[in-house]
Amino acid sequence: MDGVNEAKYKGAFAKDTYLIVGAIALLIVVQGYVVFTILSAAGSAVSPAIRGIYVVFFVLVVGIETLGYWQVRHSIKQHMFDFKYYD
Repeated sequence: MDGVNEAKYKGAFAKDTYLIVGAIALLIVVQGYVVFTILSAAGSAVSPAIRGIYVVFFVLVVGIETLGYWQVRHSIKQHMFDFKYYD
């Protein structure tokens, strides 16, 4: 692959990385808002054990989705030249 196409691919890959980071940030904000809204609306009616379950759920959702996004990024990086991904 020549230098021009390689630079083009690396620039496009950087944009894809920014999109992935943005998607992860959006996921954290939305899921955090949902958990915060539920816990603040329920107030003291929710036991500390249930609050802990919500926090664990939040961490699991964000963690699993983040791993998925990074696997997609890794796959794009690994195959972008093979499949002419950005052409």
